[in-house]
Amino acid sequence: MAFQQFGVDLSRYQKGISFDRLVSEGVQFVILRGAYHLTKDTEFETFYSQAKARNLPVGVYLYTIATTTQGAREEANFLINNVLRGKQFELPIYIDIEDERYYSRPKSSNSAVVKAFCDTLEANNYFAGVYASTYFFATYLDDSQLKSYTHWVAQWSRELTYPDKNVVGMWQFGGGINQIRSNMLAGQVVDQDYMYRDFPTIIKSYGLNGFERAGAPVINPVTPPAVSVGTLKKGDENAGVYLLKQNILLLRKAGVIAQGVDDNNIFGEGTETAVKQIQRAANIAEDGVVGALTIRAIRTLLDRFVP
Repeated sequence: MAFQQFGVDLSRYQKGISFDRLVSEGVQFVILRGAYHLTKDTEFETFYSQAKARNLPVGVYLYTIATTTQGAREEANFLINNVLRGKQFELPIYIDIEDERYYSRPKSSNSAVVKAFCDTLEANNYFAGVYASTYFFATYLDDSQLKSYTHWVAQWSRELTYPDKNVVGMWQFGGGINQIRSNMLAGQVVDQDYMYRDFPTIIKSYGLNGFERAGAPVINPVTPPAVSVGTLKKGDENAGVYLLKQNILLLRKAGVIAQGVDDNNIFGEGTETAVKQIQRAANIAEDGVVGALTIRAIRTLLDRFVP
């Protein structure tokens, strides 16, 4: 992994920590606990302000205890309305799933909670991710259903052994236990992290997490569910089709798909075939119609394979 930065994740348990000392000791980003279930972290606003004052990229996580998809959506909406709205975040917004209440539940049910949370965030133009330990991913989640979300993986050892490095954006390794670094930063015991993807550039370029879109136009990777915004399909001719084709061409150039697109501004046979190849690569239904799931798949493939 060529890109690597060092950071920490903080919650109210680190109240009073010196951000100046964190920066002087090499911290390059912070991930803040936004909420525990439906309770806002009491130090979030203070930490957010201090990080922004020092130009530290900021991410957020919510510790979930939801056991239904409805509960997960409620948590996501609480986070949006009480923590995220009106602010800008250069790093993903994560669901932290690790509570023991999930140990006795089916993997599929736990994964459905993660998906409901992340899909709600994405429908509101946030870059969503999932946090869990390597053991939790393997034992209590159907991880094959979660590969379209960036992973923040906890493993307190000398190396990260999670098998699919392509989906790992963050590694929480702790400090001291693996002797990578001291477990003390700014005079406190702090969980520590490496970031392996340039999330600030990705998030700003797509106009996510409170930022305006920057750079070349691309199809909006986070569109509300198709039921409310419609879809792109064969026969369509509009600006959305043009932007879709730009992304298809990028994926073809990167070797992700073999099919090009029609030489016009219409969603034709060639575009439909290319969309089906993208859907096949993302392991979703190959219907040739571009809805919310396919848009997320395009975003994931672009982030993974296109510089």
